[in-house]
Amino acid sequence: MFKITCFIEHSPEKLSAALTGLHFQNKKEGFIWSVDGHIFRIEPFKYQGRATNSYGYRVYFDGSIDGGIYLFDLSMGFLNPKVTGVEYNLYHQNRDKNDWLKDLNSRKSYQKSDTLGIYRKGNVGVVVLDDCVNLQIRATKKRSLKLIECLKQIDMIQEEIKPVEYDLFSILEEGVAI
Repeated sequence: MFKITCFIEHSPEKLSAALTGLHFQNKKEGFIWSVDGHIFRIEPFKYQGRATNSYGYRVYFDGSIDGGIYLFDLSMGFLNPKVTGVEYNLYHQNRDKNDWLKDLNSRKSYQKSDTLGIYRKGNVGVVVLDDCVNLQIRATKKRSLKLIECLKQIDMIQEEIKPVEYDLFSILEEGVAI
């Protein structure tokens, strides 16, 4: 699931009013839009500054990048969001922390940090956690990230390191066309 951290100048109450026409459900944890088992969720930060004119939100979505970009633009694009972080957690049931560390240590294109389990490839930070690998891009010096580029970079890294599993017996299930 992708996670986008962004800031806008509208409070959660104003955002709620703007999202009602887009069929978002206003739940306790935020604003949710779901269809066909996929979720797009906007969560306001739990603790917003009182004297601030910028409100923080986390946007979560699964499914395709194109669908996530479309829904992000539809729901928040008109509010000129400042994107400060993009993340993706990669889970794999057959891999633990040591397997991920061995894999990433063997790849020459990943620069290892001084700390165990932290790598970098280009702009993408790769952090090995106990149950997953976190891929992240963070904005620097109060700059805003270009969402489309960040999502594509993270997706490319995710596809690169995700283990590919082959089922030798799947050809028997597929059958042969005559």
